[in-house]
Amino acid sequence: MTFANQADIQNVAIGELGDDSLRVNGGRLALFSSAPLDEPRRGLTEAIVVVHGALRNALDYFRSIEQAAHRLVIAPQFLTEDDVREREERAGYLHWRTEDWKGGLGDVSSFTVMDELLRALNAFPDLRRVTVVGNSAGGQFVNRYAAVGHGPDDLRVPVRFVVANPSTYLYFDKDRPKGHSYIQCGDLEDQWRYGFGGPLPPYIDVEEPIREYFRRYTERDVVYLLGEEDADPGAVLLEVHPAAEAQGRTRRERGENYHRYLAYKAGEVVHELVHVPGVGHDATAMFSSPQGRRCLFGDGR
Repeated sequence: MTFANQADIQNVAIGELGDDSLRVNGGRLALFSSAPLDEPRRGLTEAIVVVHGALRNALDYFRSIEQAAHRLVIAPQFLTEDDVREREERAGYLHWRTEDWKGGLGDVSSFTVMDELLRALNAFPDLRRVTVVGNSAGGQFVNRYAAVGHGPDDLRVPVRFVVANPSTYLYFDKDRPKGHSYIQCGDLEDQWRYGFGGPLPPYIDVEEPIREYFRRYTERDVVYLLGEEDADPGAVLLEVHPAAEAQGRTRRERGENYHRYLAYKAGEVVHELVHVPGVGHDATAMFSSPQGRRCLFGDGR
C-alpha cells in the first residue's frame, strides 16, 4: 500500500539540528528559539510556535516567521530514527518513528512534548498571546494536538492554532465527504490519525467520550490556512493512503471538506477558513502572505 507520494524523502537524515533544547521526560527536544526558554525575558508579548513539515527542517520554518522585538519564535524539531542513527552527538535527543510524531505516538508522546513547551511559556511575564502554527505534516500535528492536547488549558494566555496545508485531518466519527454529502467510512479510514479508531496513543484518555474532544476542539481558536494552488493530487508527500483519499483528492479540497464537515456536525461554522491566492505548498509564502500575517500576528506586523 502506497502511503504518500515520494514518501521515501522523509528518510533522509536532517542536516541542521536545533541549537537549543528543552528537557522533557529525561530526553532533550531539539529546537530553535529567538530567546532562551530558561531565561524568560521581559518585553516579549507574543509567542509563535512553528511546527515543521515531514522533512524536519525546523530552521527553515524558524526563519519563515517574521522576527520582531516583542515576539518569541520557537521551532521545535521532531527528529526521527533516521536523524539519530549512528550519530553519537545526537544521543539523548528525543526522536520518533517517521510517522509517529505527527499523531502523538512514541515512547514520549510528541503531544506531551508540546504540553511542556507551552507550559514553559508561562514563565515569560509579559506574554499576552500564543500562536501554534504548522504547515504540511506540521499542520497535521497542530490539528490533532488542538483536538486532544492538554497544554493549552495550562497556559494563562489565549492560544490560537493555525493549521496550514496538511495532507489529512482528524475526524470525530465515520462520516466522510462525498461531494456535498457524507458516507460512512470503514475501520481502515477511521484509524488514528484520521479518526479515533484504535489503537490510540496512550496520551489520549480512552474514557473521555469523543464528543467531548469534538466540543473542546470546536471551542478552540483554530484557523485553516489553505494555499489556493495546493491542488495537485500528485504533489510530493501528499498522503494517498485510503484513509487520506477518503478525505478528498488534494490538500486544498481536504481542507475545504473538513471545514464543511465541522460546520455540519456543530450545526454552525465554528472556525475560520482562509484561502491564500497564488500560493501552493510553500510555508514561507503562506506565512508571509497578507492572509498568513493576519492569521499569525493579528495586527499584520
